[in-house]
Amino acid sequence: MRAAALLAAILCAATAAAATTVPAPVLDALHGRVAGWARSGPDWFAVYTDRAGGGWCGLEGASWRMALVANATGKVVADRRVAGAMCGNSVGFVEAGRFSDGRHEEVAFQLWATPSIGATTWIYRVESGRFLPLASFPGDTVTIGPGTVTVRFENRGRSRHGEIEDLYRFTNGRYRLAERR
Repeated sequence: MRAAALLAAILCAATAAAATTVPAPVLDALHGRVAGWARSGPDWFAVYTDRAGGGWCGLEGASWRMALVANATGKVVADRRVAGAMCGNSVGFVEAGRFSDGRHEEVAFQLWATPSIGATTWIYRVESGRFLPLASFPGDTVTIGPGTVTVRFENRGRSRHGEIEDLYRFTNGRYRLAERR
């Protein structure tokens, strides 16, 4: 009985470790520190820092980048600089899907500047091997749904207009504010 419980615990730990392992094509193609990734159709989308930086955190002087890596060839299809890195930065989430209108392949990620400054979520459309900016949303918690984005703030002082939640809908080719609470 104890052996079975031990085996189950080892399998759970191995499964959790495998879930956090950077996919081989991403690891081989990107020369930097991968912070998050998601499957984007047959390819991989990743957010990473381009080099080891300085300072106590190892981020100063580095840049945040995003890349699309072809799973079949292990080569970078698209690569774009996002922002300069600094101590306190972290990636909140990385997602890929068809968010806006259900027809186009898109990627999204949230980058925290620092816990005190806050986070920004970006959505890009992937088209012809390029990243096309679709929208950016400053906010603490961002939920992306089919044709909608809900942005929540920890408190009213963290938002620009004193709201606690914004709802955006994708209409006429862009995200538009539909409701502010």
